[in-house]
Amino acid sequence: MLSLIIPCYNEEGAIEDIVKRCDAVLRDEDEIIVVNDGSTDGTSEILNNMNIERLRVVSHKKNTGNGASIMTGLSNARGEWIATIDADGTYFPEEIPKLYQLALTGDADIVTGLRESLMQGPWLHSRARNFLRRLTEMAAHQKIADVNSGLKIIRKEVIERYRKYIPKRFSPHIVLTICAGRDECVIQYVPIQYGPRIGFSKLSSGIHGPANFIKFILLIFWTWIRKPKKVIKQE
Repeated sequence: MLSLIIPCYNEEGAIEDIVKRCDAVLRDEDEIIVVNDGSTDGTSEILNNMNIERLRVVSHKKNTGNGASIMTGLSNARGEWIATIDADGTYFPEEIPKLYQLALTGDADIVTGLRESLMQGPWLHSRARNFLRRLTEMAAHQKIADVNSGLKIIRKEVIERYRKYIPKRFSPHIVLTICAGRDECVIQYVPIQYGPRIGFSKLSSGIHGPANFIKFILLIFWTWIRKPKKVIKQE
C-alpha cells in the first residue's frame, strides 16, 4: 500500500488539481493524506469540499513547516511505502506510478524524481545546485543526482528511522537523503517533468534565494556532523 503525503500551506490555486490528479493515478488500495499546515487563504475550504473517498485531510492550527507536515502525514499513514509530492503544481502526479513500480520491483529504499531541467537551467542557478549536490555527496558518502526533490517514494521503515533528524521547517528532503546515504541505503533516481509553480514562491523569490542557499549549506553540514555514518560489521 502507498500512502501519498501532500504538505500544503496556502496553495488555493493548485491544491484541488493536484489532489484530483493524484487520485486518478493511484491504485484502489492507496491513500492520499493532505496536511493542511495552517493555511490562511482558501485552501481549507477547497479541501473540505472535495469528495474523494481515499482523501484524508489533517490540519495544523498554525503553520509549522514542510518537514513537520511530512512527519504528521507519516504518523497518519497506513502504507508500507510513503510518497511525497509538493502541492504547488511543480511536480506531475502522473509520474508517481513509474516511481512506485520501480520501488516495488527493485531493491531501492528510496526512489527519487530527478529534475534534470533544473541542472540545465540558468548558469548561476545550475552552478549553485551542482555545488549543493557535490557537497551533499560528500556528506552522504554516495552519488546524489538530486538533493532536494519533493517527489519521492520511501520505505516507511526508512523514513521512520530518521524522524529525529528531520527539521520541522526547512528542506527535510536534503536531511533524509544524507541520512539514508550515510547508512548505505539504496537510492535510485527516475527522470521526471518539472514545471513552474502555481502561486507565490515561499523559498526562492527576491532575497530569499541567496539566504536559503546559505541555509542549505549550513543544513548539510549540520546533518553531516549530527548523523554518524553507519558501521557495517564484518562477518
